[in-house]
Amino acid sequence: MNVQILDAINGVITVEITGKLNPDELAANQKEVLAQLREWGSGSILCICENFEGWTGGDWSDLSFQLEADPLIRKMAVIGEREWEELAMAFAASGVRPFPIAFFDSDHLVEARVWLQG
Repeated sequence: MNVQILDAINGVITVEITGKLNPDELAANQKEVLAQLREWGSGSILCICENFEGWTGGDWSDLSFQLEADPLIRKMAVIGEREWEELAMAFAASGVRPFPIAFFDSDHLVEARVWLQG
C-alpha cells in the first residue's frame, strides 16, 4: 500500500505516502482518517511523503473527504523533498482550505510535529 496511517497520537494522525499515489488508495485512507477525526472531535494531520514519485491517473474529483473532514482538521503538515513542495501544497489545497497547511523538508520531522502541536 502506498498510503497508510502510521499512528494517531495526541491529536495528530501521521500518514505515510510512498511511491505513486492513486485515488483509490487515498480514498480508503481518508475514510480511516475521517473516522479518527470524528472519534477525537478534531485533530491535525502529518503527511510524510517518503520516496514519493507523484500521482497516478484516475478520477481525482471526489472532494467528499474535504467537505466532511475540513471542519475537524486544525492543521496539516506535509513532509517531503523540496522538489515536491509546490505540487504537494497545490494538491493539499493550501490557501483554499480553512486550516493552515505547511511544508517541511524531509529532515524536519521534529519541527513539523512542534508546529502541529502549537
